[in-house]
Amino acid sequence: MDYISYVQAHPDFYRPLYEGSELGQRYEARSVPASWDRKSMSFWSIHKPPGTVIATHGWKVHVSVRIARAQDVLDVVAGVCVRQGVAFKHLGTRAYFLMLHHKHAPRSQNGKFIAAYPPDAEASRRLMEELHDLLPDEVGPYILGDRRWRDSRAVSYRYGAFETIPVVRADGSEELMVPDGAGRLVPDVRGLSFTLPEGIEDPFRAQTRPLRHYTAAAAPAPQSVSFEGLTFTRLLRHSNGGGAYVATLAESGEEVFVKEARAHSGLYPDGTSSPEHLTHENAILRSLEEDVPGVAPAPVAFFERWEHTYLVTELVPGVSLLEWVTNHHPGFTVSPDSAYYRSYWDRCAHVVGQLTRALERLHAAGYVFLDVSPRNVLVDDDDTVRLIDFETAERTGNPLGLFGTPGYFPDLPADRLAAEMERDPTYCDRYGLAAVTQLLTFGMKIHVTQREPGALHHLRDLVHRTSGLPVPATLWRRSTAFTDPDSPSRVPSPDAVRADPLGCLRGLRDAVADAILAAATPEGRVVFPTVPRGYYAHQHAVVHGTAGVLHALRLAGREAPPEVLARFRRESLDESARAAPGLHSGGAGIAWVLADHGLVEEAETLLARAGDHPILDRCATLGEGAAGVALAHLALYGHDKDEGHLDAARRIRARIPAGDALLGHLETAGATGLLHGRAGVALLDHYLYRILGDDDAKRNGLALLRAEAAEADPFPGGGIGFRVSAEDQRLYPYLYRGSAGYATVAARYLPVADEDLAESVTEAVRASTAATTYYAGLYEGQSGLVFALAEHASLTGLPAGREAAVETARGLFCHAVSHTTGVHFHGEYLMRFSTDLWSGSAGVLLALTRLLDDTEDAFFTLDRLTRRPADG
Repeated sequence: MDYISYVQAHPDFYRPLYEGSELGQRYEARSVPASWDRKSMSFWSIHKPPGTVIATHGWKVHVSVRIARAQDVLDVVAGVCVRQGVAFKHLGTRAYFLMLHHKHAPRSQNGKFIAAYPPDAEASRRLMEELHDLLPDEVGPYILGDRRWRDSRAVSYRYGAFETIPVVRADGSEELMVPDGAGRLVPDVRGLSFTLPEGIEDPFRAQTRPLRHYTAAAAPAPQSVSFEGLTFTRLLRHSNGGGAYVATLAESGEEVFVKEARAHSGLYPDGTSSPEHLTHENAILRSLEEDVPGVAPAPVAFFERWEHTYLVTELVPGVSLLEWVTNHHPGFTVSPDSAYYRSYWDRCAHVVGQLTRALERLHAAGYVFLDVSPRNVLVDDDDTVRLIDFETAERTGNPLGLFGTPGYFPDLPADRLAAEMERDPTYCDRYGLAAVTQLLTFGMKIHVTQREPGALHHLRDLVHRTSGLPVPATLWRRSTAFTDPDSPSRVPSPDAVRADPLGCLRGLRDAVADAILAAATPEGRVVFPTVPRGYYAHQHAVVHGTAGVLHALRLAGREAPPEVLARFRRESLDESARAAPGLHSGGAGIAWVLADHGLVEEAETLLARAGDHPILDRCATLGEGAAGVALAHLALYGHDKDEGHLDAARRIRARIPAGDALLGHLETAGATGLLHGRAGVALLDHYLYRILGDDDAKRNGLALLRAEAAEADPFPGGGIGFRVSAEDQRLYPYLYRGSAGYATVAARYLPVADEDLAESVTEAVRASTAATTYYAGLYEGQSGLVFALAEHASLTGLPAGREAAVETARGLFCHAVSHTTGVHFHGEYLMRFSTDLWSGSAGVLLALTRLLDDTEDAFFTLDRLTRRPADG
């Protein structure tokens, strides 16, 4: 989960953990001389001997440790590194340690408390030998990508980069590189097993002890894993704390569930680890088997193997409640009727009733569950409900670990929560049950209603508009048990929206723009609050960065602060050599936005560099590759009428392969969509045809759209949707990939389309009318559907299309959260607000501007340059 380290530092926005103020104990390398160079970078404190130039790569040495021993081990390791003159870094605080070892942190980084950078292999050997001798009894998490030195359980090593040798990816993020045996730069794989680049040999192989006894997670494919009377048959999920599997009992052939806990890993806020919680869960399950049989999965076995702990239980059938809601909630389909809603609500009442009775049985026996959340509830094919994952469950009266799933656990200060639990030990369970009921009734909006309780009225109104029925009183009462929907709000009520929808939408647009501008930090790490991906991709790119926000503000008639525009211009030029080329991910999109702000000369510089980027030879897409860069050249032609841009667009289009060869130049195998599939290339072809009169481009575009349409599948309730890719079979209606994006391109071809293509546009538009979405954003959410419907209405002149767009836009009030500065929307992951164009407020602003002002070319199109009728 990429967001974990970005939700601790700020209550409203995603910020890196190191910007926070409550970081806990600070770890100090106390023996490092004052003459050494010191600096902090992200989670790390870095120490280097004076005058030392660290090699770019080599055999780095890691030291892993239990959190309780962190400072003591650091004292030893720092002393050795100082004596040997070796540069090193270490995690700077307890909060950083907890985050790197968190249950949902990246598994490849788990265990890395100290990293040392000896200048050569012999220096690495000397360092590891001394550390081995001085830390004989220390233990730490096994670092998956390392080899341990001799028999140490704390000292390990790997070959990799010391200093950053980055290569930019198409999405704007950086990939670290390292030389192989021939000196060629190859990716520095920080994976889940020890790997070496071609031509690199391990000089320490004789001193290591290879892992001989496979754990469930460590066997090389395709070898099956069997131990302790179990044969592991299926992986369910991995986490930093361990895995979850299905296995078969050798004795009976019965399928069972197996949960694995890695030693000293998967840390909780109090510093306890996954094995401790698994041990507790085993004890709770055995007690419950005696006291409340059937309420929890029956325990089968509990054992340790190597450094891992395993709990074997009954295999409970079903899918998570979250998946069940995603699959069945009427709001995620097109035009659900009243019968569908009645049936669904009956099923919801059945689910809630079973869950209520299970919790009542627990409470009556003297237990609390504590983390009542949708991933801890399974629903079978016949809607039978079972609780799973009892690691936080406890007997009432015992000390309680008061932490649970965000949104389904009370968001109260620790002292207030403790007081509530003292008065009523079932408080957290009742809160979670209410939140789960709200999820069942209204879909995934708990993140909104926690911050904006009045959104419940909009959600109830949306249900009534789409079903013609009121929300059942029992579900409403249970959903609002801990939420007051009549709390004061700056968001207009459903009655006000019903009376004047366009006026309320204009007010919403103004409030969104106000909040975006108020959130700007011209001197901050990022200018406008973004999502976690915005911190490791280009900070000024369209999709997650400054360019996208400035674009939306300009279209809405709002001026950005001069210092913001100045920084955007300056840093975009300074970083142009390191930027990805893409329209949405890098230099081409930044150039487009600069030109629209009157900075055409600067735009020319950036676009020239984007056009020369090697990524264009392997990526053809609109979002990240050649099609987007070529389209940006056409946009620049619109500013300066330099026909060199037309020539550049032709040349770049000629580099895009035709036919099946194109498939290898999309984002992934079988990728679809406006940004990553054939549809984006077809958009470029449309403008080459309309602006340059290129009939071949018209034929190419039509062929691409027919091929894309052939990949469509029926969307629930009506219309067509598109699978993400050959591997990812999720069916999407969205703008960046899915029905909405396809429709915005294909509708431009309607004057020259055959009946089949025209029908595909109609069906894609129909799927874009889904009542609600998980996100509010433009690329992958409600705003994208609003935009596509408004775009289609404008292109076709159909009044019904505009009515559908307005109706869909009313659904944005179900996502809106009022703030003293205006109105915010949650960004990707729904844990904090964002202003980015991808998932946050800028995307909402752009969609509303497209709808309310009929703004042409709002999402990087060029209809203003096409003023002659299309040829037949």
